[in-house]
Amino acid sequence: MSTFLQLTASGLALGAIYALIAIGFVVIYRASTVFNFAHGDLLVFGAFMMAATGSVMPWPLALLVTLVATGLVAASIERVFLRPLVGRPVFVTIIVTIFVGFLLRIAIQLIWGPETRGLPTPWDTTGAIRIGEASVLYNALATVVMGAIALAGFFALLRYSKIGVAMRATSQDQEAALALGLPVGRIMGVTWAIAGAFAALAGVCLAMFPRSVEINLAFVALAAFPAVLVGGLESLIGAVVAGLLLGVLQVLAQGYINPLLGHFGHNFHAVFPYVVMILFLMFRPEGLFGQQRVKRV
Repeated sequence: MSTFLQLTASGLALGAIYALIAIGFVVIYRASTVFNFAHGDLLVFGAFMMAATGSVMPWPLALLVTLVATGLVAASIERVFLRPLVGRPVFVTIIVTIFVGFLLRIAIQLIWGPETRGLPTPWDTTGAIRIGEASVLYNALATVVMGAIALAGFFALLRYSKIGVAMRATSQDQEAALALGLPVGRIMGVTWAIAGAFAALAGVCLAMFPRSVEINLAFVALAAFPAVLVGGLESLIGAVVAGLLLGVLQVLAQGYINPLLGHFGHNFHAVFPYVVMILFLMFRPEGLFGQQRVKRV
């Protein structure tokens, strides 16, 4: 039982990271029907930015600077590369985001170099707290807490602020939002900035576990992508629930299923989220919280 609780606690920390990444994907897709495949590189930018600023200023201030800087980079990507492509086919914007991701990765290596960097934290990275029979690392606890605060703040922003109402209106119908006089371009920029901040926070949380930052952290965004489809392509709640669920299932698979498969189970947990995604695409393609779209002919 203690092993199960230990794995579940670790899975919730991983799931919180997946939820943060999935929210970034969904927020942008809801606003502009764009799959942002540069999202993983924004995650890496945030992690490197935190590694650089965390050593010269207080950790909370460094985190704030990192979130703002990454949000500005994401908003700039939308303004420079994607806004001129409004109305173009979806595959065009997908190719552009992949290209922008490569450019951002090159820029990261030019600024900070290809070397792995350490990520400072204000607590002992090997320290742990006892919760029942489980021992939870401070890093895992910090990840869950920061993820919960960020997600709660975002949903409060959507529900109670003017910009949140404008974002919801724009995501439902851009033409109607324009007719009502809403600054759709500015709202798109804010939406991308928020998605970039979520990517940065996910990058910081992810880098806290090995306590190091490297360029290959970008591939974690692809590992989190199944949460977008499992939760429902346009569902923010679904992204959070599916992210947490897949994180827990992946860690449990590593602890219980991998040993049962012997040599075939080596790294099976890494593809397990994709197995779940394929099952959902086969039997419930709209996801947990998605809605079927019915077209009249």
